[in-house]
Amino acid sequence: MKFKTAFPFIISIFLLTGCWGANNIDHLVYVDAIGVDYKDNHFIVYVQFFSFTGLAKVETGGTQEKTAIAVGRATGETFNIATDQLYHSIQRMVSWGHMKSIVFTKRALKKAILEDVLDVIARYNEIKPTVWVYATDEPLKKIFEATPFLNTTPYYSLLSNPEEIFQQNSFIRPIRLNRFISDSNEASKTARLPYLNITTRNWSEDKKEKPMLNLKGICFVERYELQKCINRSKLLGIRWLEKEISRTPIYLKKGNKVVASISVLNPKSKISYQIKGNTPVFNIEVSTKGSVIELQEKLTEKELIRLAQKTVEDEIRSLYKLGLKYNIDILNLSEVMYRKKPEDWKKFSENGKIPLTDENLKNIKVKISIGTSGKQKLR
Repeated sequence: MKFKTAFPFIISIFLLTGCWGANNIDHLVYVDAIGVDYKDNHFIVYVQFFSFTGLAKVETGGTQEKTAIAVGRATGETFNIATDQLYHSIQRMVSWGHMKSIVFTKRALKKAILEDVLDVIARYNEIKPTVWVYATDEPLKKIFEATPFLNTTPYYSLLSNPEEIFQQNSFIRPIRLNRFISDSNEASKTARLPYLNITTRNWSEDKKEKPMLNLKGICFVERYELQKCINRSKLLGIRWLEKEISRTPIYLKKGNKVVASISVLNPKSKISYQIKGNTPVFNIEVSTKGSVIELQEKLTEKELIRLAQKTVEDEIRSLYKLGLKYNIDILNLSEVMYRKKPEDWKKFSENGKIPLTDENLKNIKVKISIGTSGKQKLR
């Protein structure tokens, strides 16, 4: 073979060597979620690993296979030292680029601890700032071992993919890390973290109790310090002031008896304030529309609207009073003043918050229209 003829062939061989240093996806382990606990002046880090093999087969039309889950645990004086300890025994290269969520225990929701964790994550370019953030008081090992039913991959679990669940039944809005950091950096705002626990009462699989992740409520965090974690049953009013609520049910009562159920769509809220004397007075307006899902008694459209408006107003007032009880600005009224007129906020705020009393929340106006009542006509 002449040199001129062989030269292009030799060059092509060298060009093909560019992938020799690449790793096959089945040679890596992928971090799906990381948990942070803190005890005895040490970080305790839990990591959930899973394989993409089962997910790939389902996505290409193959049969669904049970996805293996591994949970790692390590401790260290700092967050970075703790995560480095995982490499000693893992026996494979680790990919952090597909991490979906981070879970903090309640005792890890302290300023110094959060700052250490967030500083490391900000410096490490594989972890995206859009991971989901949660809080819990459950053992993190149990949180990560509670996989979805029917052998579904954790890639579609509450930890990794909460948006679809939120769209179908909107209540506690999931929050990404960059939004949590932004909210926590605001002197006037209280950040809201979804609060997870494990439930064994609702589900079974193969005739056995199935532990499942559950949205227990919300943990309120102010300037990177935990204020209080509150169960969802006490937080019904928050959905009327939360953004991106697409669909949520309300149950209308006469006395203690439920007489109707309405599915409410895309509620919109507006908070305004006035200065009366030397006191800021806040007013809330909520507008939405809904459809009747269940009717236990014959009610006119006017009666349904009246009951629905009263229900929404009562839920908001109850939530406000709960915030007063725990000294939490649950409705983020301080932020409203800060955004609209910072000079007023500076005048009335103490340590970034407006001191709130029963007198600060006045009018709550609710406007609801009934779009459809199903097959049964309302009078």
